[in-house]
Amino acid sequence: MTEEIIERLEEYLGSEEFEYEAENCMEELDESGEGINAVLLLRFLERHPMADISMTSAVVRYMEQFYGRGYENILMESVRRRPTVHTVRMLGRLRNAAIDEGQDGEEFEDVLIDVLSSEAEDEIKDTVRELI
Repeated sequence: MTEEIIERLEEYLGSEEFEYEAENCMEELDESGEGINAVLLLRFLERHPMADISMTSAVVRYMEQFYGRGYENILMESVRRRPTVHTVRMLGRLRNAAIDEGQDGEEFEDVLIDVLSSEAEDEIKDTVRELI
């Protein structure tokens, strides 16, 4: 089901209806019981690394609900595989949350630092520099 949702999101990407459709898609995912498997929505972001999607988008909010249930590792794998503007920001939020909880956030920061020596687009590297 997640792949079907990704196809629908891609259909609306860049349109005025994107956020409305994203809300509908996330409701369907939630009702489907996909659970943590739905975090594979990261593949959608990987396919569109420079897409103009709000960090408050339904897609981002949906994935972040799995914080503390495996989302962190899946996100780090995604950033290692294909960093995007959104996934590095999401990882930056995890780093900040770890620091706020009295942890060092080093694991997340290390992944972000690795992006700087990757073949990622300059805008993505600039985003990482802002975060660290």
